Amino acid sequence: MYEKFREIAMIYNKSNSFSTYNGNLNGLPVAVHEFYKKFNPVDVEIDYNGLAVRFCPADRLSQLQEEYSYINAQFVFATCNGDPIFLNDDTVYSCSHDNSEKSGWEKLSDNFDDYIKKYELYGR
Repeated sequence: MYEKFREIAMIYNKSNSFSTYNGNLNGLPVAVHEFYKKFNPVDVEIDYNGLAVRFCPADRLSQLQEEYSYINAQFVFATCNGDPIFLNDDTVYSCSHDNSEKSGWEKLSDNFDDYIKKYELYGR
């Protein structure tokens, strides 16, 4: 599944780059471990429905968590026009960068893998 996501990202922009990651993934949700180990998004931006989604590489994830700590989410892994895309209780959400209230969160997917699969379907 993640291989197909990488292929679509590379078709979208040939300068997108992925690598394996051998660093420490402690503190990250288990749901994203395989993705970051095998397909760490070093420099990845992909279009989804006309919006540019930028995935964060493993070595910058702690900075991203600090930047968006005000939303009290479990794990921020990407942004879209400055808005965080994050996991909370294994569900993927987004919210505007100035909204910290859970009532303002928009559910994007039931889990991380389903979120990644949306790009596969969109890229066909």
